[in-house]
Parts: sequence; C-alpha cells; structure tokens
Amino acid sequence: MDHTLSLKEAIALLEEHQGAKPDRVAHSLAVTKLAAAIGRELNRQGLNLDMELIKLSAVLHDIRKGHPDHDRSGGELLRALGHPAIAAVVEVHTRLGGVTPGPLDPVTEAEVVYIADKSYRRTTRVSIEERYGIWRKTWQDNPERLESLARGEDRAKTVRRRLELAMGKPLDSVLPDQAP
Repeated sequence: MDHTLSLKEAIALLEEHQGAKPDRVAHSLAVTKLAAAIGRELNRQGLNLDMELIKLSAVLHDIRKGHPDHDRSGGELLRALGHPAIAAVVEVHTRLGGVTPGPLDPVTEAEVVYIADKSYRRTTRVSIEERYGIWRKTWQDNPERLESLARGEDRAKTVRRRLELAMGKPLDSVLPDQAP
C-alpha cells in the first residue's frame, strides 16, 4: 500500500485543497471516525481490512468537493500526488463505480468509506433512508435524477446489509471513534 502519508499530513492536504471550508473538513473527519470504527468491527470478525487505507481515504474522500465529478477528480489528484491506493477508494466513494457488490464479493475498504460517507449529512449522522429522502426532495422534479437516486439508495442498502452481516451488528449501533 502507498501509505506515504500520515493522518496528520492527509488532513493538511485536505485543508490545503478545501481552503476556507472548515465544514467540509469537519465532514471528512466525521466520516473518518465512523469508517475507522466500522473497519475495526469488521476486522474483529476476521476480515483483514487495511485500516490505514480506510482512514486516509476517508479523510481525503472529498478533497475535490465542489468540483465536477469530485470523486473522479479527487482520485486523479491523489494518483498524480503518488497515492494510487487511496485514489482508487476516493474515486468510487460516491457510487462504488456504479457497481453493487454481490453476496460472494469480499468486503472492501471502499465499501467502508462509501457507507460511512452515506451515514453523514455534513456532520450529522443520518440513516441511508434519511439521506436519500433529502436528495429525493431536492430532485423531486427531475425524473431521471430520481431514478438514479433509487439505484443509489438500493446500492447503499445492499452495502449496509453486507457490512452488518459481516460485523454481526446493525450499522447504527457502531459508534464513531473519538479521534480519527
């Protein structure tokens, strides 16, 4: 893995690229704390997830937020900076590359970051149903977008079920770490 960044350096890199947007940095740190807790729970159940990759990817998942296709452009930036493994997670954090994992697919670090991100609206923890409900309300007059949201919500619920089965507990019972 390309863990040439420390967590502190990743936070500084995020701050450098998000500038005077402390709310976005706070969101990324909230996602990181939950992703770390989920990863730890999964590893307690016998998985062998890369915790540093989870934390670094969660910190940097929105490094290009505010830009078109921020997931893809974030991945491109991180790859250019020499962090290909982190880039691979960041570039799929919004839709998992449009692929819903199957029941026999191994759980991945990307799924952990994805579900942790879907579990927050800014810095407020929300359910998948709440998160997508907000988006449906926003896009209620756009049938094409609503169809895309329905697919996304189904994917998020599938990932939540996969992680809950692997952890042996509901996602909403996993408390975020106190520090990233």
